[in-house]
Amino acid sequence: MTTITRRRRPVLIAALAIGLAIVAGVVVAVLPRPSAVPLAAANTVSTAAVTSGDMVAETRMQGVIAYSATTAISSGLAGVITELPAPGASIAAGGVLYRVDTMPVILLTGSAPAWRDFTSGMSDGQDVLQLEENLAAFGFFAEVPDASFDWDTVLAIRDWQSALGLERTGTVERSMVVFWNGSLRVDAMTANLGQEVGPGSSFYQATSTEKVVSVAVSSSDRALAGSGQSVTVTLPDGSSTAGLIQSVGEPVSRPDPEGGPSTVVIPVRVSIADQDAILDLALATVTVSFASALRDDVLTVPVDALVPLDDTHYAVELPPTGKAERGELVPVTTGAVASGRVEISGNRIVAGLLVVVPTR
Repeated sequence: MTTITRRRRPVLIAALAIGLAIVAGVVVAVLPRPSAVPLAAANTVSTAAVTSGDMVAETRMQGVIAYSATTAISSGLAGVITELPAPGASIAAGGVLYRVDTMPVILLTGSAPAWRDFTSGMSDGQDVLQLEENLAAFGFFAEVPDASFDWDTVLAIRDWQSALGLERTGTVERSMVVFWNGSLRVDAMTANLGQEVGPGSSFYQATSTEKVVSVAVSSSDRALAGSGQSVTVTLPDGSSTAGLIQSVGEPVSRPDPEGGPSTVVIPVRVSIADQDAILDLALATVTVSFASALRDDVLTVPVDALVPLDDTHYAVELPPTGKAERGELVPVTTGAVASGRVEISGNRIVAGLLVVVPTR
């Protein structure tokens, strides 16, 4: 009969040091798959089940929550400021950005700027399409929006002007509208009511209402960040929310604040679908976890479930049965080690098998 000599588990920490060093700086989680778990033995011991699943490495980096875009709101008119929004206010499409001599300047949705007046005889263009799309959204344009300024456009503009309390001219001066993708949030004011302004005078800084997470990824970790990839964002209160990599920028050089050599980083922007989760957070530091596969479809147990047999061989202990004080030792072959778990294999190792772990 072969006698197996067991060693105390603390020896395992040193024995696995090399394996842990392989994943230094990376946190690894095991994604469990449902499996049948046998009943525990009658003896009172702490056990853990052998788990089947994929080992996923998570590299964690710090990020900052910020508004996704900023813009300066400047005057397109000359006169006296008669209306300004309150700092922190949100302005949606159709809302008034400011008034000069009581004339409103309206926010519209669109990516192309207003670079010319909208009037009969103008050539086709993206700006015309944007104007008609907004008029349709406001309920004034019944046709299918296109890039042509025609009689239907004139009638829709007149109805819109009537709703705004303006003269029904059927034309729109470019200084009367500002195109922007989405709503705006009023930030720092740079003008005051009653102030006389001219074209180009600054009124206030504005941001988008959407918040994103900005992360500076080191060049060595560039492969972890791909556009459209899912990430997990851990917030200051410890809760987590899902994120999606929106864009990956070109490498930039970042100076060392302590005067050392600069480093090359990749600017990564992460969108957050649940904006309510970060509603009260701005310029807050968060943790972004980038996942990458480490092992596919493997069996794992907690590292402290391993029992050292000698300097290079390990076993797991089954729960004792009957009146036995100790359970049977089953030799295993170890693999990847990370985040407190170790990959194991062996003739009798199957998902759901209970093994003894030290009482926590």
